[in-house]
Amino acid sequence: MPIKANKKSFTSRGEVRLAIRLPNWLGDTLMTYPLLRALSDEGLEFTCFGHSWVADIFSATNFEMVSDDRVSNKRWLAKQYRQGKFSNVLVCPPSSSALIPPLLAGVPTTGYHPLCAQRVTNEIDLHRVEQYFELGRAFYEKSLVLDRESNFIPLGPEKISEADLLVSEMVDGEFLVVCPYATNRHHGVNKEWPHWREFIEGYKEKKLIGIVAPQDEIRFKKEFPKTDVLSTNLTLAASIMRRAEHVITNDSGAMHLASFFGANVTGLIGVTDFEETQPWFGSYLVNKDETWVSLDKLKTHLAQTGPIAKK
Repeated sequence: MPIKANKKSFTSRGEVRLAIRLPNWLGDTLMTYPLLRALSDEGLEFTCFGHSWVADIFSATNFEMVSDDRVSNKRWLAKQYRQGKFSNVLVCPPSSSALIPPLLAGVPTTGYHPLCAQRVTNEIDLHRVEQYFELGRAFYEKSLVLDRESNFIPLGPEKISEADLLVSEMVDGEFLVVCPYATNRHHGVNKEWPHWREFIEGYKEKKLIGIVAPQDEIRFKKEFPKTDVLSTNLTLAASIMRRAEHVITNDSGAMHLASFFGANVTGLIGVTDFEETQPWFGSYLVNKDETWVSLDKLKTHLAQTGPIAKK
């Protein structure tokens, strides 16, 4: 992918100290992991700036994180960029609001926004993971290729042990995780699969455990009172997802959480662009006309897709 640049490219590792403005949504932030790992593997010095939950999802990595909801405060973030003496800011969100802080700080930028000093041409036919990966192309070795070889986000042993204990108290044997809610909409359209009630109330083969965001826990208990539900921190949720035989989600942050932490995930996609946002690892179901799949199609998929080896 070509990079249009009106600033010099950084070829000497000694010149490079990157700030990375992470996306605002959980799913998109998870999809930057191959970008961050590639920069780390290159031996580049960088600091990520994201919302308060990014420290949790990347807690077992060696990435330097500034995890603070004040990233939405333009003047506060500009001050962080100035004090960090960064040579460049990789701006993951394509919005003007994300570009203003480095402009205020006087730090060169790389991103998809037309006003970035190094503007990356956005190839819309790429997966979102690939789009984020290309933001770092000016800082990788030219031959570096993105692949899908078990590039999972690591989990700390304490989270794995905590998940084992919690699950042992809830279920004896195999179980499925369901994540029936989606916080944001796609062009104003609900991203939630329309057959969740039929599936959750009718599925008897194995135990179901719901994993939802804190704001959705009351809703889940009201809608599915016979199904256990958990609302916990993201890495503990990911640890539980990895123990499940299957994780079934909408196209949502939960889908990408399961995917990037190595769970056996199936995304149910009906209104979003599956070529851009399908699980990077795992499977998904969509009809050829990109409408919602039926309940029977999901049941057939579960019967034909066995559990993966536990990690």
